[in-house]
Amino acid sequence: MIFLFKWVADPEKRATIEHPDPSLFFANQVINNACATQAILSILMNQSDKVDIGTELSQIKSFSVGMSSKDKGWTIGNSDLIRQVHNSFARQDPFTIEEDDRAAKEDDDCFHFVGYVPYGG
Repeated sequence: MIFLFKWVADPEKRATIEHPDPSLFFANQVINNACATQAILSILMNQSDKVDIGTELSQIKSFSVGMSSKDKGWTIGNSDLIRQVHNSFARQDPFTIEEDDRAAKEDDDCFHFVGYVPYGG
């Protein structure tokens, strides 16, 4: 399940899980504007016993076993194939070459995708 919600800056530091169960694939998002891709990857990586995730994702999952969630995020971010596929979904507009008009302004609404998977019952 993937939720899309409005992101609001929270001045409070919230508690987070420091050491998630190693059998659960969890990677921090370390690349900007990648939350939808990250949500999909988290779901796929945690369903690899039911879904054929292919060679690239299988290698990333195997390589990152035992890594911190942040290092798993960097591993995803450094995958040429994931970057290429992610970027292929970006809006292609020849008139925004000089200036990226998709960048959020201070008063813009920002949204965030989060993926949820069943785990341990």
